[in-house]
Amino acid sequence: MLHRSRFCRAVLVAFLSSCMCAAHAGSISFNLALTGTRLTLSNTGDSVAFFPGALAMRGDGSWQPLSPPAGQPTQLAPGESMELIWPDARPLEILSAVERLRPTMVRFQDQAGVAFGQISFFTAPPPATAIVSADYTGGEFRVAPPGGKEIRATWVLWPQEAGIAGIRETFSGDHNQPPAQRIAWINQQKTFNVWTGAGLPAVTLIHETAQGYQVQRVASGWQGGKQQRSAWLDSSQLFYTLALCLTALAAGVALWSAWQPRRRQANT
Repeated sequence: MLHRSRFCRAVLVAFLSSCMCAAHAGSISFNLALTGTRLTLSNTGDSVAFFPGALAMRGDGSWQPLSPPAGQPTQLAPGESMELIWPDARPLEILSAVERLRPTMVRFQDQAGVAFGQISFFTAPPPATAIVSADYTGGEFRVAPPGGKEIRATWVLWPQEAGIAGIRETFSGDHNQPPAQRIAWINQQKTFNVWTGAGLPAVTLIHETAQGYQVQRVASGWQGGKQQRSAWLDSSQLFYTLALCLTALAAGVALWSAWQPRRRQANT
């Protein structure tokens, strides 16, 4: 009877503790290697990437999905790789200037169903010596005109992210990405606004200058990694209060379980 009572208390503590745990996505990142027309995508993080895919940017800013030679995998575990077919086998000499950078976007979902993206270049431009003022304001990404004439135009690249709101939607396996935007500053004299999604992802700016392309990276608009909390913790104040009560209850049960054997020993 005593062993059964201890077992029940242990199960109760484990259950209450599991109710309080936040769902962390862990670390997911990718290494890309291009050999001829084969792109190898490797998960270098410590968590599983679900519905992985990649897209290549065209000269007009549109993103072309890359097809796998075999079936499309539904997940990619840490250390695993997948192959994709690079769609453009033309020599670099006949490509447009921005296509020569080989902008590539990897799209995936974490274990909670939140969609993310990673932008890489096979010919990475150097960091920008002259930058523009760019940040998130009111949920929109805003790019202000450059102060001087060094920056002639700016490409705005971002992975469209819906944040935790995307969990409520049914994912079909297709990665829909709006085209990158090119801003010709000679025709744009006011702030340029871009809707990148409720997830407020990090944005990559490619500046066209007399010295060639230069890159400026802008951090995500999210503060403190709030997206990685369990969705139910953000649903209402009631659930958050319930989580605090469960924390106190679990702590009380644990202390009571540890105190009971001492009390019996004192009575004997």
